[in-house]
Amino acid sequence: INVAVLTCVVDGKGKMLRIRSLSGHVHRQPTMVSTLDKLKCRLDNSLMRDLDCDPEQDAKFPNRETRPVRSGHFVKFKTTPLNKPFLVSYSKDMVKELGLDDEEVKSEEFVKVFSADTHGLETWATPYAVSVFGSPIPSPCQFGGYAYGDGRAGSIGEFGSAVGNNKWELQLKGCGPSPFSRSFDGRAVLRSSVREFLVSEAMHHLGVPTTRALCIVGSEDFVDRAWYKRNTFSGKRDYPPNHMIRERCAITTRAAPSFLRVGQVELFSRRMSAGDQNSGPAFEAFLKHALKREFPSIYKDLNEDNLPECILKMLHEFAKSHAQLSCDWIRVGYVQGNMNSDNCLLSGRTMDYGPFGFMESYDPLWTPFTSDPDKKFSFERQPLAANVNVATLVEAVMPILEQGGKETVASGAEVVRKYGNYLLEKRNLMRRSKLGLSYWEEEMDTDLWEPIYSFLTGLDYTIFWRQLGTYTREMLAETDEEKLVAPLVPALDGDRFCPKRRALLVEWLRKWDSYISKCQHTEEDRRKKMNNSNPKYIPREWMLVQAYEAAENRDYTALETLKELFLTPYEEHMDVHDKFYRTTPLEYQRKAGVSFFSCSS
Repeated sequence: INVAVLTCVVDGKGKMLRIRSLSGHVHRQPTMVSTLDKLKCRLDNSLMRDLDCDPEQDAKFPNRETRPVRSGHFVKFKTTPLNKPFLVSYSKDMVKELGLDDEEVKSEEFVKVFSADTHGLETWATPYAVSVFGSPIPSPCQFGGYAYGDGRAGSIGEFGSAVGNNKWELQLKGCGPSPFSRSFDGRAVLRSSVREFLVSEAMHHLGVPTTRALCIVGSEDFVDRAWYKRNTFSGKRDYPPNHMIRERCAITTRAAPSFLRVGQVELFSRRMSAGDQNSGPAFEAFLKHALKREFPSIYKDLNEDNLPECILKMLHEFAKSHAQLSCDWIRVGYVQGNMNSDNCLLSGRTMDYGPFGFMESYDPLWTPFTSDPDKKFSFERQPLAANVNVATLVEAVMPILEQGGKETVASGAEVVRKYGNYLLEKRNLMRRSKLGLSYWEEEMDTDLWEPIYSFLTGLDYTIFWRQLGTYTREMLAETDEEKLVAPLVPALDGDRFCPKRRALLVEWLRKWDSYISKCQHTEEDRRKKMNNSNPKYIPREWMLVQAYEAAENRDYTALETLKELFLTPYEEHMDVHDKFYRTTPLEYQRKAGVSFFSCSS
């Protein structure tokens, strides 16, 4: 039987129960189902079914050469498999989601499929436009290509979950060149692959909306990348790194309900504005597809006459989700680094882990990304950058809103202002949870929150908030100022606070205690609430460096330790407390490639 045209049923352990061919004949056999066959049983590529391919894709196949893609929503291309692939690590959560098991993951076939040897699965890349902080970037791009798009990531299918109603689009990052690869080779290196794998899974368990990661596959392929010398220390941000190093190639398989981006909406809007006669229907088709995949509650009410109204509802949901996302980033100390529209998912999930970082020593304008000298995407400015992406999306869908008349257009423009209201609501909830309070009033912004900045700069952000959760009311009543602030000393790169900072802390702790006294919940509930909001462990860059440097030599001990740790980042884990619950080790402070870096990957 041709596997591509059959229906198969498997039990929880992967045993094939029956196969039904198109003729309707049922075959029962005890044979184990292959990884590829099991995935195909859950395959439903709605994007390729609903949308249009590049009309030149067949003539240009395998589509590994950089070229203009002037129309269509996607391009099928042939991936470039890794040489001598091997499994580095995998997510047990995602393996279970896909109906696979641990033994299967270790099989030769699994490694083959996720090293980009995807015979039997069609792979596609999508084009998109780019705006940087609201400023459109024209095509052709400055990197030697004709257009922006998936230059080294290929989607191999949309697969139904084995344990729920979710649907997962699987995307191989580093699977070789596509028409959108510009002047690059389409590969990803193990360094960046380990970072994305560990952090996307950590973010999920931190409670931050994110794409997921299924696995990393390494190889005996190597490429040259501009990076920093291993032992380079510098107080300056040496940009760009100009030391070429040989790095191992790898592929991270990332997963999400979709990878539909603001940049794609922009692309079809720009084509429509340019007068492309086919762009209008293509634009509407894309938006309807986006509604179906990411906004099903809106999609169910869609009819032939109300697309503008449905898109208006989508804008509000987008604004809400990105207000929530930026607050979650602030809550856990995360900086995305690059919030361009091509890295902004319509769903409101974090994606494309490149020049990201988790802040250690607090600095409101901290960013690890050396290509953002103006700090547009720095820590405290991320909610503003999200607002810019809301405005970018609103502008992109204006041609559709105009079909609904002046009132719909005005309502669309109002979403940009409404974002501020959504942000205020999400921000207040975030502040309440971090401080363990049952209420938040406007006066508390200036009376309780803003004074934190007077003493927080230079303290370890994560440790400060976690240690705050150790205070009892009895501890807050301490009259000896040195003893009162002692629980916060671990956040300091030293053994005691200076008199000025100690005085500020004492004043603030007294004020915080006065607000706690007005709360109705118990002390146990307050501390539990704080510890569920303020993680104990985050993926600090020096921890990731240790993991990927060891992985280069096929030693995955550090990687596996971190993977297990980040499954429960709010738990105490006293066995690794001294090792990972600490400020940045001296050897990693101000080190190029650790405290700051480019997007070389």
